[in-house]
Amino acid sequence: MRSKKKKKKKKRKKSILSDHEFVSIEQDDQFYFIAGYTEGGAPYGVMWEEYEAQSALALENRISEGESQMKELILSEHQLKDLIETYDMYMDGIEHFLNIDTGEIVMLNSFDKDDEDEALSEAIEEGFNEIYFRIPSRESHGGYMDMEDFADTVPNEKLRAKLFNVLSGGKKIFRRFKDTLSSDARELDRYYKFVESRNKERVLDWLESINVNLKVSDGNDIRRTSLDKPTTETRFKQD
Repeated sequence: MRSKKKKKKKKRKKSILSDHEFVSIEQDDQFYFIAGYTEGGAPYGVMWEEYEAQSALALENRISEGESQMKELILSEHQLKDLIETYDMYMDGIEHFLNIDTGEIVMLNSFDKDDEDEALSEAIEEGFNEIYFRIPSRESHGGYMDMEDFADTVPNEKLRAKLFNVLSGGKKIFRRFKDTLSSDARELDRYYKFVESRNKERVLDWLESINVNLKVSDGNDIRRTSLDKPTTETRFKQD
């Protein structure tokens, strides 16, 4: 009976997090990350105390030792694009983790885990916040701000007015915004590039927050991505 009550509590906490923070990580009041359950139904994984201690230690190391202790991660252009697209992706029950040793993105299904998922959960638990870092998802308010900022850059007054009318309220704002832009293929394409640029900035900020220094290789040369990180003040103009 006790294990059933704990599972109900866990699911209720998970649902609240999903609604407000778009986080699908499986957790409860005791565990920050639940990797799985024993045969008796008891959860196991990373406890809140462990997570908070690891986070505090990582922050202390960054402050005291600076960039000398930053982990260098080299990704190809294609890998960086995959990382940005993963950041912009949200599916209930699906979590994505970045292996900062290899640059590999792994997907973990929180529902109906098979043997492969269980093995992956154990690997993530062992290297959690050291090798494997959960890739955050873009929050809804960030997406709304992107639409609002992009609408400001639309030169066509009628289209711009329609976009701000959509943003004024109602259901399915994201879908209606893109549907309104679809009347102008060039503006729709520009919007996708605008959002990708914003998401790239957020991904780079996240990597810095976990003490990772990203460099991108195009096959012939390696460059520091942080040098060409876009700013939130970027404005696009038509030719």
